[in-house]
Amino acid sequence: MEKPKIEGFEIRELKTQAEINKCIDLQAEIWGLDELGCMSPITLKALSSEEPKMAINLGGFLNGQLIAFQISLPTIEPSTIYVHMLGIVSKYRNLNIGTFMLNHLFNTLKQWNIKKAMWTYEPLEGRNANNYLNKSGARVIKYMPDYYQVVDEMSGGMPIDRFLVEVRLDDDFYNQKNGERKQALSFEEALSEIPIASVDFLPDTDKVLIEIPADLQKLKNASLEKALKVRLDTRQLFTEYINNRHFIIDKLYTSMSENKRKNYYLLQKSTN
Repeated sequence: MEKPKIEGFEIRELKTQAEINKCIDLQAEIWGLDELGCMSPITLKALSSEEPKMAINLGGFLNGQLIAFQISLPTIEPSTIYVHMLGIVSKYRNLNIGTFMLNHLFNTLKQWNIKKAMWTYEPLEGRNANNYLNKSGARVIKYMPDYYQVVDEMSGGMPIDRFLVEVRLDDDFYNQKNGERKQALSFEEALSEIPIASVDFLPDTDKVLIEIPADLQKLKNASLEKALKVRLDTRQLFTEYINNRHFIIDKLYTSMSENKRKNYYLLQKSTN
C-alpha cells in the first residue's frame, strides 16, 4: 500500500473527547459548514463507542495533530457500512492521504467481516473521482440530485448533487476488476473509440464518455454561471445513463492535453 508523502503521519481511531471536538472543528474549516451542518459531538461520541462497536472512525495525525478524518455510519444492510465523511485540511491535500486512509479503512472493515463500503461524492470533482475510482476500486451506481440541503462555502451556491458509490471488499471481485483495469483502453484510445455524450447527443451504445471540469473550484470562482450550466447539463446525462439506463462508472480518464487537464468518466452497462 502506497503511503502518504509526508513524514510523521499516522492513522488511528478517534477515541478522546478532544479528538472528537477537533474533528468537528475541522468539518467547519474544510467545507465551510455552519453549526447546523457539522456533526453533533453527542452523535460522534456515540459513533465512536466500543461497547457496542458502532463504526470505524479514523483520524489522520501529523506529529500528534489531527489533519484528516474519516467518519463511518453503521447500516441495517447486512455487512455494509456507509462512509459518511472523509476530510483533509487543504494544505495537506495531494499527498495521497485520502487514498491511504480509505485503504486502511477497507483492511480494518475486512477484519470485522464487512463486505461492502458505500459513500457519496461530488460528481464534478476530478481529483476525488481519480482517488475513489482509479485508486480505491469504487464504482458509481446512482446519481442523486440535490442530495444535501446545507449551507457551506465549498458548493458556492450550486445545487449539491452526489454520486453514490460502492466498494465491494471481496477478493474475487477485486481480482476480476484489477484484471479488467489492466486491459483498459489508454486515454487516447478511449477518446478515439468511445462516443462522448452531450445533452444533444445520447448515443445508444454499451459505453460512453462524459466530460467534467478540469478543476471545479476554479471554474466556480471564474464563472458561477458556467459552473451551474455544467452541473445541469451533466445532471441530465448522468440521470439518463446511470439511473435510467443502469450504467455504472468505475474509471476516470484524466490526462494533460494541449497544456490543459481533461477529465472524462467512462460509463458502461453494468454486468453485475
